[in-house]
Amino acid sequence: MAFSFLTAVLAATQPTGVFAQTEKLVGEWQQLSSNAGACPHCRVTFAGDGQRFRVMANNGWSANVEIRDAGSAAHASGSGQWQPRSSGAAPWLPFSVDFTLQDQRLHMTMTGEDQNGRKRVIKAVFSRVWFGA
Repeated sequence: MAFSFLTAVLAATQPTGVFAQTEKLVGEWQQLSSNAGACPHCRVTFAGDGQRFRVMANNGWSANVEIRDAGSAAHASGSGQWQPRSSGAAPWLPFSVDFTLQDQRLHMTMTGEDQNGRKRVIKAVFSRVWFGA
């Protein structure tokens, strides 16, 4: 009986569906399209467990995101930064990023400012690498 009570308390303190969403995002994703131009070799990788992840892109940016309970869709949001270029200048200041998984496609919206203070919004769609993206 004590075990049942403890299980019920733990279940009540965890966000509904969040851990189920975690498994949907972990791993490598390949870019299918982007408003910043085609990049068939661009990939992002989600690593972590629980609700927090590190997203690493092979084109020079990374972000820390957190799973948000969005019902049946997996949703993660957070912030990140670009690695400095060899010239020492980063293309953007820190940015915010949102990911939503819908129908086996990972939709990303990255919002930030460049060094001139202009707002930049990058939208991209990714697919699992093993789905033949």
